[in-house]
Amino acid sequence: MQAPDETPIQAAGEEQAATNDSSYPSKMIIADAKAHRRELPEDAVFSYFVADDERRLRFARFPASRVIEPKGTIIFLPGRTEFIEKFLEDVHIFNSIGFACAAMDLRGQGMSWRPHPNRDKHYVRSFDPHISDVKAFFDQKLIGKMPKPFILMGHSAGSHVILRFLKENPGYADAAITVAPMVKIFTGGLPDIVAKGLPWLMRYMGMGAAYIPGHTAFKEGRWGWRKKLTHDEERFEDEDFFITNRDKRLAVGGATYKWLWEALKSCDKLNSEGYPESIETPVLMLQAGEDKIVDNDAQRAFVDRMPHGRLVVVEGAMHEILKERDEMRAQVWKAIGEFIDLENGPVFDVLQTNTPTLVQDK
Repeated sequence: MQAPDETPIQAAGEEQAATNDSSYPSKMIIADAKAHRRELPEDAVFSYFVADDERRLRFARFPASRVIEPKGTIIFLPGRTEFIEKFLEDVHIFNSIGFACAAMDLRGQGMSWRPHPNRDKHYVRSFDPHISDVKAFFDQKLIGKMPKPFILMGHSAGSHVILRFLKENPGYADAAITVAPMVKIFTGGLPDIVAKGLPWLMRYMGMGAAYIPGHTAFKEGRWGWRKKLTHDEERFEDEDFFITNRDKRLAVGGATYKWLWEALKSCDKLNSEGYPESIETPVLMLQAGEDKIVDNDAQRAFVDRMPHGRLVVVEGAMHEILKERDEMRAQVWKAIGEFIDLENGPVFDVLQTNTPTLVQDK
């Protein structure tokens, strides 16, 4: 790895100012991050913290140490099957424009503790520990150690955890960006009695650790539900690249009936009376226009109930919006730039009083 330049960046975004590109982040920064999305920032630090129940969970910090005055910290939470490294493209972008970053692997996936002895089985005992895990991450590794303001950013199940965390731990985060959040799971029109009845029955029969239909132990490539993730073939391969070349233990296989049952229960809690209405933190919700993994109608209904929610539809995108083609990712960064001031630094008192609900015009 090349030694870091001894001269610190005098102002966040100096690289941006050196071009005539009026967009922010610049096309040069975006292209550079894409080219280096499988590489760690030179100041990346990976380690573990201990959760409330003494389980070891992996985290990383990307402090953007060449920036004299960081604009804040973006804190990433991965979706189901995902791990910290999948966010590196956007870590590079945020670092380049002056934001520090941090991330953690949720329990049950990545390099964090897994509750089932078979690492291929995505199994959880409850979604509730995810919430206390995020709080422990803040308390032990973020507060007093990383620059404020704190902005949570997650994908799918990670965004689900973010929304619950904001309600149950107000005051920790200043804002949140939720990407294709799991407000409800897409069931293709199946009635609840079927969607919930099967995992309930399988658990009752002692088969909670069995894979749900269409899911298996981890295997590379596009198959089954993995065909519904992104149109971008190269970015789709990033996950398999890290598993093959960084650590095979990053892999997790299909969802089990127990995971599905607990996810459905947690979604019911998230959508319960008064729950979204109590989330006072400003939230940007990015919706994938062609999502077949989570329920877009439920996302729209949820945002309408939030006091400071903003919905932006990323047209043409499948579920993994951050792994989509360049033109769709451009919509993501446009939406983020309109939600927070990326160039000058976030001003959250303005957001909290003037954040409208917005759906991007088709």
